[in-house]
Amino acid sequence: MRYLVGFLMLIILTSCSKDDDIDKAPDPYILEAIIGSWAYDTVTINGEFYMYQHTEGCVKDMFQFYNEEGKLFDFEEDYVSNCDICAECAISSTNLKWELIGKKIDLYFGEQLVAQYEILEVSDSLIRYKRFFDVDEDGNEDEVEITGVPYDPYDEFD
Repeated sequence: MRYLVGFLMLIILTSCSKDDDIDKAPDPYILEAIIGSWAYDTVTINGEFYMYQHTEGCVKDMFQFYNEEGKLFDFEEDYVSNCDICAECAISSTNLKWELIGKKIDLYFGEQLVAQYEILEVSDSLIRYKRFFDVDEDGNEDEVEITGVPYDPYDEFD
């Protein structure tokens, strides 16, 4: 009887770990499809829909997923941080590393996890992801869904 219980426990533990491994395996389609440059298009915060407001006369705010020699699993996000009367646009960039686990992207600054995106949809013409963070600084995390459209002003991607 003791051997039967031990055998059943072994089967249960083995089956659980296999399921966990499947959930952690990167989705191969997403891994390939997110590579590129994307301009922010829409934002939905706790169910409220907004069109993303870019700074007129400047490059659009954008994010880029790289995975090539010299830029393995690099993520870059560019925002126009200042646009003065002279029409000079100051760009602020954030550079992180990314890792795809299932359909979730973990973004790291060094070893520190700074954000997690859940990919909801990705195609040649759209990326849609969700993340949680405190947008309005009220102490509660908000659900934020973002869409991006292809946008490559510097011709870095095919």
